[in-house]
Amino acid sequence: MGRPTRPTEAYRDDPDALSLHTQPEFDYDDAPEISGMPPAYTDDEAAPTRLPIRHMPPATSPGHTSSTQLGLDKLASVRMINGVETIVGDSRCDTDPVYLEERIRHFAQFPPRPLIVIQGSHTETTRRGDKKETKTITDFKITLDLEIYLRPNFDTTNSERMHLDTVENNEKTYRGSFMKSKAPFSGQDVEANTAPPKLTEWCHRYCASTSKLRIFRLERVVYGLDQTLLKNRLEGLIRSTGYRGHTSISFPVENRAVDIYSTSRPNQWRLTPWIRWLFYLTFLWLFAWPYLLLATTRYTVVRAVWPFSSAGSASGPRAYTTISEEQWFERWYVGVRRLVLDRFQGEASAQMLAGVIERPADPPVPGRIRTGHQGVDAAVGLLQTGLRVASDIQRGNVFGGDTQGGWGGDC
Repeated sequence: MGRPTRPTEAYRDDPDALSLHTQPEFDYDDAPEISGMPPAYTDDEAAPTRLPIRHMPPATSPGHTSSTQLGLDKLASVRMINGVETIVGDSRCDTDPVYLEERIRHFAQFPPRPLIVIQGSHTETTRRGDKKETKTITDFKITLDLEIYLRPNFDTTNSERMHLDTVENNEKTYRGSFMKSKAPFSGQDVEANTAPPKLTEWCHRYCASTSKLRIFRLERVVYGLDQTLLKNRLEGLIRSTGYRGHTSISFPVENRAVDIYSTSRPNQWRLTPWIRWLFYLTFLWLFAWPYLLLATTRYTVVRAVWPFSSAGSASGPRAYTTISEEQWFERWYVGVRRLVLDRFQGEASAQMLAGVIERPADPPVPGRIRTGHQGVDAAVGLLQTGLRVASDIQRGNVFGGDTQGGWGGDC
């Protein structure tokens, strides 16, 4: 379902916009000791705990619509395919560069959805006669949404930090062809002082093309998020629970682009589900795919840059749109740790995490029995350890077994 319509201000180019070609350097201390509840923050910083963060899983249905449909031709339709909003049937975008630019600027007001997916799994091997069967068990899979942290003051209508950027002359991308290329003469001195085309010029080039099969893509980019820092912090947090399994921490981005298809029957057919399945099942795609690949001219030249952070002054710290990665971790690590121990699988909104943090204590380690009596718990724990050792000896895996009181290890 699409997001509700929200008023947007007129777009203004930011003369102080951060270049995408300068990668910042980070210098952080080691992870702080993990204990206690997260520290208190100011009213503005606490806003995300009052705003639900919604996770939209990658859409697979071509019938998914989006709020970017606002203002399009009545015959135009919007579909979500693999995290990309696909627009087809808006004939004015084919021939009117002013209208096309207006639509691009409108679509840029909607941010991407950066996610953190935290997953843990282990393998279990069972013996059936002379054969061994191994299967993978998912222990937890937690999805966290960072979209609200791209909005200044956590305002869901605020896009003032976003700025539009076009590709440089020496970047290899789609410039109105089926192949990626650099700008002509980009490697020669004659182009050294030549400014790259702006959005207006690219819209004119697209509309002036005689190709019937065209795609204009607006990319939505998250800038300034230190994924390495967050990954290291979360990895250490998971291991602190005694987890012995395999962990995976990824940072997918949804709503990462908008594709505007030219109005033509082949473009409409290629996005129609039953026609696509017909080509798959009859193997006609073996002939159609090369034709579409060679006949489609693509323009991937414009980016809507949404900064999580940007470079500060020459001697000052980085400027964060809302809070830093360290502040985010300090706020939510208690909730994430408890969800790991709960073997939670699904979306964890800010409201859910806040409720989990308010619990009086951590849940017990999976596989352990907690009766509340110290002596009984110790005896049960010793018995469970003995059973694990016996099981490992039976499998011939005594040296690799999980005999240290952890949980989630391969068995």
